Order: sequence, then C-alpha cells, then structure tokens
Amino acid sequence: MVINCLIFIFLSLFASVYLQQTKTLPQLSEEEFAKKLNEKYYDGEALNIPIGEDAVHDLHKHWSEQAISGLMAAVSSYKMHLMKKDAKNELEYCSKQAFNIKDHAKCVSKALETIESKKRNRWTVFTGKSKKVSSKMVVERSKRDISDYKIKKMDSYKLKDKSDQGVLTTLAKYLQETIRIVKNKNETKSWRRVINEVKTMGKEIEMEESIQEQNMKKFGNTISKNLLKKMKDEKDTKLYQEKYEKVKDIRLPLKFLREAVKIGMSLSGANTSNFDSKTIKLLSPRFLSLVPDQTGNDTVNLLSPSLFSLHNDGSNDEATFSLRKLLGIITPNDQDAWLDFIVEAAGVSDSIEDKQKLLKEKRRKEMIGMHGEKLYFTKENVTKRYGEEEKRKIEVFEKLSSTYSKKQVTDLDKKGFALMSKSQMETVYGNGSPYNSSEALQSLANIDENNFLEIVIKTIRDIADGKLESNYDIKRGNRRKRAIVGSPFVLSPLTFAGTALSQTVVLSPLVLSPITLSPAVLGPIILSPWVFVPLVLSPRVLSPLVLSPLVGSPIILSPLVLHPLILVPGVMNPFVLSPFVLSPFILSPQALTPVILSPFALSPLILTPMVLSPLVLSPFVLSPIILSPQALFAVVLSPYALSPLVESKLIASEVVLSPSWLS
Repeated sequence: MVINCLIFIFLSLFASVYLQQTKTLPQLSEEEFAKKLNEKYYDGEALNIPIGEDAVHDLHKHWSEQAISGLMAAVSSYKMHLMKKDAKNELEYCSKQAFNIKDHAKCVSKALETIESKKRNRWTVFTGKSKKVSSKMVVERSKRDISDYKIKKMDSYKLKDKSDQGVLTTLAKYLQETIRIVKNKNETKSWRRVINEVKTMGKEIEMEESIQEQNMKKFGNTISKNLLKKMKDEKDTKLYQEKYEKVKDIRLPLKFLREAVKIGMSLSGANTSNFDSKTIKLLSPRFLSLVPDQTGNDTVNLLSPSLFSLHNDGSNDEATFSLRKLLGIITPNDQDAWLDFIVEAAGVSDSIEDKQKLLKEKRRKEMIGMHGEKLYFTKENVTKRYGEEEKRKIEVFEKLSSTYSKKQVTDLDKKGFALMSKSQMETVYGNGSPYNSSEALQSLANIDENNFLEIVIKTIRDIADGKLESNYDIKRGNRRKRAIVGSPFVLSPLTFAGTALSQTVVLSPLVLSPITLSPAVLGPIILSPWVFVPLVLSPRVLSPLVLSPLVGSPIILSPLVLHPLILVPGVMNPFVLSPFVLSPFILSPQALTPVILSPFALSPLILTPMVLSPLVLSPFVLSPIILSPQALFAVVLSPYALSPLVESKLIASEVVLSPSWLS
C-alpha cells in the first residue's frame, strides 16, 4: 500500500514538472515552422536543398519518363477521334490507374490496337466474310442551287463603307463604342473571339485540374476531395435534408404544369414520348432575338413564338417572321453587331481577362519563394550558379524554338508533337552542341513525315512489351501537400463583422457560421469553403469568391456588386431578394440554387452548368449564358433582355411567362 502511494506521488510530481516544461517551450505555428525550415536551406540567393546522388539520378529519370509519357498521351489524343467510345473510356480509366511508364504504354498500345482492328474489319459485313464494294455504286456530288441568287449587272462597283451599314448595326456599333470609352479600353473583341477564348480557357483549366488530380493521386494524395464526406454529424445531415426538401418544393408548381401540358398533348393525339426530358416554353415570346431558338424534338413551344428576329435561322416560323424576311431591312452584320455589343456591355471579355490575370498571378506566386527568389530556372540564375556549360544548353533550345516552321507550330498546337527538320536535329545533336551525339543523329536520319508516327507507335509498343525497360514506379514516391494555414470558423456567428470580412480571407473555411448585418467591401474570399453559412442583410461590394465551394449557404437580402464567383461550385445556395450586378459566374457549376425575386444585370454565366436552379420573378439584362447547359431549369415570370443563350442547351426545362428581347 505504501509502495503504491509512493509511486502515485512520484508520477504526480513527474507530470507536474513535465507540464511546467512544456508550458515554457515555444509553440510554433505551421507557418512559422515552414519559414524556419525555409531559412535553413536559403543561401541568400536560392533554396539549396541537399540531396544524394541517387536522388538526383531518380529525379532526372523521372523527368525524362514524364516527357515520354506526355508524348504517349499526345499521340493517343491525336488518334482518339478514330476510337470507339468504349475504347476512349477504357484508355482514360487505364491511364489514371497507371503508376509507371510501362503501364501507361500498355494503355496507349491497347487503345491504338482497337483502331487497327477497326481498319482490318471495315469491309466485314454480317456474314463475317469480306465483300467487295461495287464500283458502280457512285454517289454524285450535288451541285449548288444558284436559282435563289440574282446577279446584278452594273457599269461599276464600289466597296461599302461605314455609312452603308444598316440602322441596327450603326446603333449597336455606337453603343459598343460608348461602352469602350466608358471602360477606357483601346479596342473591343468580337463575340466569336470571346467565345473561343472562353472555350480555350475552359480546356486549359480542365487540363490543369486533370494533371493536378493525376499528380496528387500518383504521389499518394490522401486528402478528401469532397467536403461533404467529412460531415458525419447527424445534425448537419438533417439540416442538409431540410434544405433539399425546401428547394424541391419550388418545382412542385412546375411539375403540375408539366403534367397538365402532357395530358393536354396526349388528348390531342400529340407524341409525348420522352416528354419528361423536354424543355417547355409557355407564354414566353421572344422579340428581336439574336440567336436561333431551341427547337426540334427537345422543346415544346406553347404560345411562345420568336418574332422579329435579327437572324434568318431557326424554325420555319422563326425564319418567316424575322425582320430580314418581313421588311428586308436587316443586314447580315446586324446580328453580329448586337452580339458584340452584348458581350462587351455584359463584361464577358473583362471577366475572361480578369480570370486569366488571376491564373497568371496564381502561377507566379506559386513560383516565387518566401524571400522573393524564383523557384524555377532562368538563363541568368543557371549561368550564375552552374557556369557557361549549362548556359549553352539553354541557348540550344532558344535557337531551336526560334527556327520552328509554321507547320511545326501548328502541329504542336493541334497534335502536341512535331518532327524536327534535319537542320534542327543538327542544332541539337551536332558537333557544336553540348548534347552532341552522332549516334542520335544517325538513328534519326531516316525518320521523315511519312514514317514518323509509325516509329513513335512502335516505340510505345516496345515499352509496353518490356523491350525498353523502365523500373521507376511512381507509387514509391510520396508527395506531401503543404499544410493549410488559416483561421477556420466553426459554429461562430458573424454579426456586425463587416470590418473583419472587408479584408482578404484565405484558407479559412466557414462551417455553420451565419453572416448577418455584415456588409463587406474589398473582401475577397479565396480557398475558403462555406458550409451552411447563410448570408443575411450583408451586401458585398468588390469581394469576389475564388476557389471557395458553397454548400447550403442561402443569400438573403444581400445585394452583390462587382462580386464575381470564379471556380465556386455550389449546392443549395438560393438567392432570395438579393439583386446582383457585375457579378459573373465563371466555372462555377451550381445545383439546387434558385434565384427568387433577385433581378440581376451584367452578370453572365460562363462555363457554369446548373441543375435544378430556377429563376423566379427575377428579370435580368445583359447577362448572356455562355457554354453553360441548364438541366431541370425554369424561368418563371422573369422577362429578360440582351441575354442570349450561346451554345448552352436547356434540358428538361420550362420557360413560363418570360418574354425576351434582343436575346
């Protein structure tokens, strides 16, 4: 008994001394720890991280194999249009599962084999035997019908100048020029050019995200991608379900309307197959439309004609009642002129430029160290640290890139690879080059445009068959993601917190923390997800949301001005009595996000698909929907103007009592 008491006293004393010592130890935050670690290897000019010879060899080998893997991916992408859908899907899945270059080569080789088998079997018919196509089966090329064109014979002709433009074109040009002066811009872009830039940007971001996803997977990423998977609390799940039911109730009247229309069509003997997936337009005429209406088997139009359109396309009725047909006063340029004006006035090009600047700045910051040092090689810092020999290597590739032909540039843009000319091979592997290799020159001597692709494909198959060995497996590498540094808010209501929210918020998630009576100015929110964070009576100005997903965060009585949402996917974020201006949605897909009694202007949707996100009593203007398909969508009692749908399909949607102008 005495011994037990002594042991207890000893342990108590030891614990108290230990706690006293730990209290006196300095506690470093993760940011401070990273800074000290950085300073340890910073030599005044650059980060000098010591690694062994084996690590250097592995790093060089990994870079080389990444280049080969990139070439294989480019070849498979170039040939992908010849593959069947199943082969494409299998190639994509297989490539994501590949952890070394041999596995990747097997994926590409297998996909290319499906093309070869397709070529071998293209004459095979149902009997399994090859049949020769009769040479008598000839389809003649139909001649163009020129009967609709009237040829004018005149003594002289003159080119049209600006004074010969139509009235509508002149008006649109004048308005566009006014917008340009107000924005203090030197030039404006055509709407077609802007749409192409949007498509290009979307592809670049999609490719960048795909690369990041694959890299994180290859290097052992274990961080959950879906914040909802972490929300196991029953209270949160119940709240999520309640919000879903409320949003679901919004579509009940539309469901009754759809059923009534379906019954009426059935009684009249109309075809109602696949009716539930069709878009219904009821009492929603379009006036002076700029783009053709969605017609065909996917749309049911009830008392919703398109009248006095500025184009000559679309359905027979739309073309018949167009201004060009009725009055003959519309020139072919009027449609383009008004679309140019809408795209410029809505700020689509400005939003794209801002997004491009944001991406550029993000990439720049990622490549700048804590002390302002560049985290990448330049000709200057390589020469300074490694001497003239390494400088010569850089100059070889500078010379090579300056000699690209127009065809090579086109091939690199479209295919992702191009063949060097003989003189370029000499530049890289010749006597004056630090990469001098007579063996390489000799092996490349017989390669030309005719056999180049064939040789590359054969090499891929050799890698897949193990004839060209590579023992590097990326599973062995572990990449650690940098620690998140921020100030998360959990169950922390923010009331009268306008000052705090009027500053940049980075890496600070908000969970179950309602924001009320907290107006914000110049308070961008970056990489800070919101989960069940209502925004009530809290207008926001110049406070963009960037890379910050929103879940169950209604916006109520909170106007938004100059508040773009960029890369902000969202679920269940209704806008109620919250008008917004100059607040585009860019690459921000939404689901269950209705807009109710919230008019908006100059707020285009760009690359932002939406599901179950109706507009109710929310008129809008100068807010085109660009490359943003809408599913189970509805526009109810929401007239709109100067807001065309550009390559944005409506799927199983309703447009009710919502006339439009110049859209």
